[in-house]
Amino acid sequence: MQTFIQLFITGVTVGCIYGLIAVGFVLIYKSSQIFNFAQGEMVMVGAYLMWVVLGYFNMPVWLGMLVVFFVVSLAGYGLERFPLRQMIGQPVLATIMVTMGIAVFLRGLAILLWSEKIGIKFPAIITETTINIFGIPFSNVSFWSLVFVLFLVLALSWFFLYSRTGLHMRAAAENHQLAQSMGIRVTLAIAQSWAIAAIVSATGGFLLGYMRGIDFGLAEIGLIAMAAALVGGLESFKGAILGGVIMGVAEALTGGYIGHGLKEVIPYIIMVLVLIYKPYGLFGLEKIERV
Repeated sequence: MQTFIQLFITGVTVGCIYGLIAVGFVLIYKSSQIFNFAQGEMVMVGAYLMWVVLGYFNMPVWLGMLVVFFVVSLAGYGLERFPLRQMIGQPVLATIMVTMGIAVFLRGLAILLWSEKIGIKFPAIITETTINIFGIPFSNVSFWSLVFVLFLVLALSWFFLYSRTGLHMRAAAENHQLAQSMGIRVTLAIAQSWAIAAIVSATGGFLLGYMRGIDFGLAEIGLIAMAAALVGGLESFKGAILGGVIMGVAEALTGGYIGHGLKEVIPYIIMVLVLIYKPYGLFGLEKIERV
């Protein structure tokens, strides 16, 4: 039972990070109807940028995070300006191919800059110890990572529900023409969604990189986050978080009790099973067309 609880808590911690990255998928899809296949590469590049400011320039954690958030948010704004703004109204397949091109570019840039920095570790931010909760030992790194992710989720929820910018982004996500008629700059709202998606991707890359090391395999996390977003529903933030937790727990329990071979594919098995019976995801909005 103790092993099960440890695996479950570990899965919830990693799953919340998956969910945080999946929120980036939801943000971009809701605001622009674009499915971002470059999300995983944004996670990887964000992790390497965090290593540069913390490990190379030796900045304090809070300052390094602010610097990286500023850089990736500018990059998010830039991507919306070009080439994605030119894809508004274009066929879905064309926009998908553009995001895949962005993914290839980011991966190539990472290889160019950090090809010799595979498996590197972040400098120790907190002393790693074991804490006991109800007599069950847990890593303090996992515990504080979970606390940090939950704080970010609550902050994002507050931002979208109550801030003026968040309300504009929600309005633009519902109906572009209606939002424009109310004086909302839709292109700005879409750019802001890309900037926030880049920030949550960098945060997820930092947390996962701190727990497991940094390498180009972090880009594959985007596929798991994509599966989490599809399971939860592409229009739902809470669905993205729940989908991420489902994926994380499934991975942890499968790896702990069955083996790593099945662990690598279990998220996609869950995705297929859910989409067969719930094509719009657990919390997605079912679209009904009248003819």
